[in-house]
Amino acid sequence: MTRKRRLKEAVQKVGLHLALLAGSVVFALPFVWLLSSSAKAPDEMFPPRWLPQVPRNVFRSPYVGILPNERPRRPVLTSPEDWDRLYAPIIEAVSARIVEMDRQFPAFYRPYLDHDVLAENVFARLIQRAPDDLFEKVEPLAAGWFANNVRPEIVRDAFDAVYRRVALADVLLYGWDVVTIEKPTENRLYLWKLVEGDATLIERESGLLRPAKEVHYDFSEKRSFAVQADLPLHMAPENLQKIVVSNHGDRSWHEIWATVELNGKKHDSAQAAYLGTDRWQDTTWQFASEADKSLQMKTWLHLEDAGPSDFNEPDKVRITLEYRYRPQVLVTLNKYLNNYRDVLRQVPFLTYVRNSFLLVGLNIFGQILGSSLVAFAFARLRWPGRDFWFIMVLATLMVPPQVTMIPVFLIYKNIGWYNTLRPLWIPSLFGSAFYIFILRQFMRTIPTDLEDSARIDGCSYLGIYARIIMPLVKPALATIGVFTFMAVWNDFMGPLIYLSDQRLYPLSLGLFALKTVQGTNIGLMMAASVLMTLPVIALFFVAQRQFIQSITLSGLKA
Repeated sequence: MTRKRRLKEAVQKVGLHLALLAGSVVFALPFVWLLSSSAKAPDEMFPPRWLPQVPRNVFRSPYVGILPNERPRRPVLTSPEDWDRLYAPIIEAVSARIVEMDRQFPAFYRPYLDHDVLAENVFARLIQRAPDDLFEKVEPLAAGWFANNVRPEIVRDAFDAVYRRVALADVLLYGWDVVTIEKPTENRLYLWKLVEGDATLIERESGLLRPAKEVHYDFSEKRSFAVQADLPLHMAPENLQKIVVSNHGDRSWHEIWATVELNGKKHDSAQAAYLGTDRWQDTTWQFASEADKSLQMKTWLHLEDAGPSDFNEPDKVRITLEYRYRPQVLVTLNKYLNNYRDVLRQVPFLTYVRNSFLLVGLNIFGQILGSSLVAFAFARLRWPGRDFWFIMVLATLMVPPQVTMIPVFLIYKNIGWYNTLRPLWIPSLFGSAFYIFILRQFMRTIPTDLEDSARIDGCSYLGIYARIIMPLVKPALATIGVFTFMAVWNDFMGPLIYLSDQRLYPLSLGLFALKTVQGTNIGLMMAASVLMTLPVIALFFVAQRQFIQSITLSGLKA
């Protein structure tokens, strides 16, 4: 009988632990998805995948590649059996048809025309116009339909999508007086030249969707190369604000470092740009100024003073872009941490964090002080109408905050507290009905003998409160601190109503401001959400002992 009981207890313990483990995994899945999405590029979001892509180790460029969302997707009305049966024959037929059309494309297409990724991208484009019953037909008919519908313009669009290359095009110069100077259009492709490294620059006037100067590099021996352009400067050197370079990446996640020389001075970029996309993008480098310390959204990379330069041609500026190879581990980190870098760079994140912690600290102090004093009066002092007023305090829990939102706002506005932090923390000094209830119930469990002994020794009510009651209710105070931290840290409505100055924004409202500008960049918003969630997770691990202790003690006494 004893063995059976022990075996039953062991099985129950194992089952309980497995249930707890399963529950932990289920509740952790949203955070895992949040963390995974924060490491994704914008074009990885659809179709949804749990793990972010790992960038390939690129030594040579150009090359061809395809993303999962660029591959053909099975139509809804097509069965998996028909899809598996026809996929490979269709790819072969489309690839053969592309090779037959090689004379209609530029010569640099030909090494890649028989590549499966090109055929897959063409197939993905054609499948959108294919008849619904096409995949129910026999193999020659289905494959023949796709091969017969391959057109040169479709192949060109697909080639531009899968052809991974580094390329450079226009450069724009912006002045502080909002004057924009563009380099002459007749020389826009010929100003770039190779100055260092194992690479070749090739002019692409046609064959792709945008003319550019294409860079073919090889990092097998030398781990960097540099290109340079001397541009006419139709403004005073001190008026030059920023330089915008239109460039194309190859998804290698190698680094780009810029150097700008003018008027005998050199300026180096303080942050790297990355070859993280396979599309055209504008990369901006801006000279150091007070704008770096401002609260505006920063879409540029900083240029810092690096000393004198030998380049001192009048009315000209020299731009040097150095492309640096990074091994697999570093390019993976470059990709996974890129969204976090952008969040910290684009918005005054540290200002938002400082304001949030300031509000959290003031509210925790106010709630602990105000709620504990009121709870002490209800739990340990005897005065007329005590129970009635306690019921009235609890009755305020039934009043929705939306009912008092407008009157309270008008009061704070009329006393001059609008656009200040005072409405967000001073009310905590008067306590909260819920916290007063928790502390009152906890204080009632403390033996009165301790209070009587202290009173005999001449201790006052405030002395009893500070020296006896408060040390004994630390677990409950820790619980109130955790609840207050989470409520204030995640509070969005309060700052939205009372604040208009971005310098006072807490993190919750600051991320909303970021969303208004970068709302379509899901990965960036996920990275910002992770940064906002981390302090709450850290607080849980720090305060979980006190939190569990408060629940245990209150349960035992009840």
